[in-house]
Amino acid sequence: MGTRMNKIKKILNVNVVIIDHDGNEYIAFGKGIGYHAKVGSEVPEEKISRKYIPVDDNKQNELVQSLQKIPAKIIETTTEIVEYAERSLHEKLDASIYYALSDHLYFAIQRLQNNLSLGNRIYLEMKTYYQPEFKVGLHALDIIEDNLGVKLPQEEAANIAFHIINASSNQESSNVLEVSRLIDNILQTLRVLCHGNLATEGLNYERFVTHIKFFAERYISDQMLSNDPELLEQVMNLYPDASKIAMKLKQTIEIIYSKPITKEELAYLIIHIHRVTMY
Repeated sequence: MGTRMNKIKKILNVNVVIIDHDGNEYIAFGKGIGYHAKVGSEVPEEKISRKYIPVDDNKQNELVQSLQKIPAKIIETTTEIVEYAERSLHEKLDASIYYALSDHLYFAIQRLQNNLSLGNRIYLEMKTYYQPEFKVGLHALDIIEDNLGVKLPQEEAANIAFHIINASSNQESSNVLEVSRLIDNILQTLRVLCHGNLATEGLNYERFVTHIKFFAERYISDQMLSNDPELLEQVMNLYPDASKIAMKLKQTIEIIYSKPITKEELAYLIIHIHRVTMY
């Protein structure tokens, strides 16, 4: 049986076409993929960077209309950013990023030209908790400047990082906005509860922030550690001051998110709080 071919159904621009592959319609991205191409002609597999199958017909129509508006140079730049991200992070990103990031950059450049700055409320969280993706975002700003002659503000590195995390196959990176906000809520609440007596330098604080990041991911995705009353009892006896702070923190989080924290998670929070509080 011969190899199934990719037949062009519609050309959106020089880097994006709609193809028929095995009876399914895909939006295909690839450098120069639509250049001098004709409807009905075949596209070799090696010319395609990524194929993206939209969920339903309505979504496909919206995507097609949006992609036709986006200049080819922006889609080409997106492809370069995605390829760099995949090399740096050693993983394949979901094909949806080709559209999502192209669309974001198109409007980010328009906003810049109209002197409209939206900033980024999660800039610090991204910079702190998602450093590898944030570094890719910073490098992406250089790629954008080289390719498009546009110098986007530093905040855009966080927006690009956000799109990369959303397209990541790593499940721990899902729900990134909720996770980032929970991390921020915990750290802000802890500063208040400790009256500023928090050791924010050194290895213990780094370990604490890492623990909080993973706790937040487990809490948001309902994958918390089990209810171990024995461990909690031992830890509460060992660290009474840190336990009081952790109990108040627990109450605050549970009020905001309406979800209980398990005893084992609470025990580990107490241990880490003990290490970073200065009493």
